[in-house]
Amino acid sequence: MDIFTSRYAEAILRFALGLGKGDVLSINTESDNLDFAHDVARLAREITGNGTFIQTIENGKVVSSDEVFSDFPISAKPTALLYIPVYREYGNPEEMKLDPAAIQRFRHLSDPLGNPAPSIAFASAPAPSDAWGASIEEDGDTMLPASLISSILSLEEDSFIGKLKEDSDLLIYDRDELNRLELTECSIRDENGTDISFRFLPGSKFATTITELPSRRRFVPTIFSSDIFRAIDPTSAEGYMTASRPFMLFGRAVRSFSASFTGGMITEFSTDEKSGDHLRTFLSLDQNGGRLSELSLSEISSPASDVEYFALPEWDRMRTVSLTIGGPRPESIEGDSSYANDSLTTLSIPVGTNETLITARDKDGNEYTIMEDGFIPDEF
Repeated sequence: MDIFTSRYAEAILRFALGLGKGDVLSINTESDNLDFAHDVARLAREITGNGTFIQTIENGKVVSSDEVFSDFPISAKPTALLYIPVYREYGNPEEMKLDPAAIQRFRHLSDPLGNPAPSIAFASAPAPSDAWGASIEEDGDTMLPASLISSILSLEEDSFIGKLKEDSDLLIYDRDELNRLELTECSIRDENGTDISFRFLPGSKFATTITELPSRRRFVPTIFSSDIFRAIDPTSAEGYMTASRPFMLFGRAVRSFSASFTGGMITEFSTDEKSGDHLRTFLSLDQNGGRLSELSLSEISSPASDVEYFALPEWDRMRTVSLTIGGPRPESIEGDSSYANDSLTTLSIPVGTNETLITARDKDGNEYTIMEDGFIPDEF
């Protein structure tokens, strides 16, 4: 096992899943990633003292199930789940039936609102591949995504697990401080082409992808976490926004985009011809797919802020300030979700720069700056 694979596996197990003695890991993957799955399972044995279940998937179905690195049949049920997806070429959406399975393949399927809280730690960890590298750069290969993973997880540092945990603690602190303000309205302004205001969704809160089980065990489903997000009232957005970095739409990088909103809905947009065709396809999939639904904040101190394009929507929205159209993430919604934007689709668009100013008001009209010069203030 090379040093990258060893440290990536350690970040997945010790940080993202919080694996410990006595845990039992279950891995789902495809045959292309079986070598990496076995490397992860080997380290899991060292950490937990138990073997690992590995389920091999083909065309969405389990074709084999094995118990590895165990001297005896594993009697306990899994206490942590890991999915290692295979990064494939996306294909042309105009040649496909865009049902939920296809939308999910393009990573535009929103999470169902009102899902019950998870009862077990889980994570999805992409493995570097030539296909992924080529999605980032035309001549990219496996080394490119491996380099990006090393960068955002600080794998070059010997104390990378401690750094990841420290960054998570700081992110949770900022989340809690923002929630303490009980904000109701927000405005984003940037000289690069964004001036938009909206109300936060009643019953929503600032949240992170760092999840805590009733047992107080933390895990990170996306392997890496650097953003704080909150749902928006889907009828409230007024103004315009301009993308500040590339984002993925139907497997293709969109490098130029701006849009205007009235009553929460996109009323007009501008982009290149091919991206325009794809966006019209996206907006036709769901009547609420063009509504602004979520704000995501990520500071310039995050390792992800230095990345131009991950070609993974779940990581791309963590590079800077992002605004989401379509369905929001349900983690930020408490209680009644009936007023949230219940859309089949979701698309996060980066709008932040170092000059972005974000202000917000509480129910009494008090105004706070919640992001300036790329940072959330230490004190409000």
